[in-house]
Amino acid sequence: MKDGASKRKAWTYQPPRAPSLEDFWAGGDRRKSFSRYWFFENIDNAIDLFFYFSFMLLPARVCSALGGCLGRILAPRFHRGAYGRAAANLKTIRPELTDAELQTLLVAYADSQGRQMAEYSVVPRLARRHVRMIGTEGLAERCAQRPVIFIAPHLSNWEVLWHCLLGMGVEVTMNYDPPRRRSRHYIVNRLRKRAGLGILKPGRSFVRPALRVLENNGNLLMFCDEGFNGHIRAPFLGRSPHLEGNYAVIARMAQKTNALIYPLYISREEGADFLLQALEPFNLTRNKDADAPLFGEVNRLNAVIEPMVRAHPEQWYFIDNRL
Repeated sequence: MKDGASKRKAWTYQPPRAPSLEDFWAGGDRRKSFSRYWFFENIDNAIDLFFYFSFMLLPARVCSALGGCLGRILAPRFHRGAYGRAAANLKTIRPELTDAELQTLLVAYADSQGRQMAEYSVVPRLARRHVRMIGTEGLAERCAQRPVIFIAPHLSNWEVLWHCLLGMGVEVTMNYDPPRRRSRHYIVNRLRKRAGLGILKPGRSFVRPALRVLENNGNLLMFCDEGFNGHIRAPFLGRSPHLEGNYAVIARMAQKTNALIYPLYISREEGADFLLQALEPFNLTRNKDADAPLFGEVNRLNAVIEPMVRAHPEQWYFIDNRL
């Protein structure tokens, strides 16, 4: 397989344009776009913000439990497509599941999705009081010696993961692909910036600033699992490897900067209690040749991330995307 034929195509992030009065007066589709953006979408935005600020008043466990309850009620009734895809993917990942076991995992999936959304209101409290850690001894000291790329999947509540890193005294920067809904963009941005997380734009605009962070002995956090346009791009889950995702980006940056790869993952133990595990860090093959094949390094990264997802598929954010 040739590396050049499978390189990730660069793209530049452009925030959506807000329709103007000119669009309203133009009529037709442009007026519909204006009305949707400024009126109909703002109903959903207002609901999001109401629940976000209201849930801040609740104890963290109550907030999480309420989110789980809403997820279990709403997912099977109002998100049947996602629920069905989650069922199919769980069966693909765990073909030995009985119908009863599959149903148990589906309930856990809906619970996890609901909890994660509600917990945006209480992430700092969860990170301080509800996380058990394994393998994190000396992590900050190891990060001070050289550039580090933390790799992780979107399991349980990944916002708690980076907040824990900041709590250990580790400065972290990561890229951010904003949600389509403006209220959720505001919520996520507010949480991350107030905590002191470094944020870089996604796409083409990410690479050079990210390399500068590493060249200055800084730390990046990159989530290697990806759902792109509703399709699962990583981990591979038995499919052929490719260079169209974050695996390849990480491999190239690590080769150029000699960055240490540090795997992490956070899983939900029960309710609002989490387990954060740090695996043994490792180096990728040092190669500054941009045209050198990357499939060996990409497969190595996948071999770290995929078992995390397979161990907790019901807590995986992208389980309801298409394989």
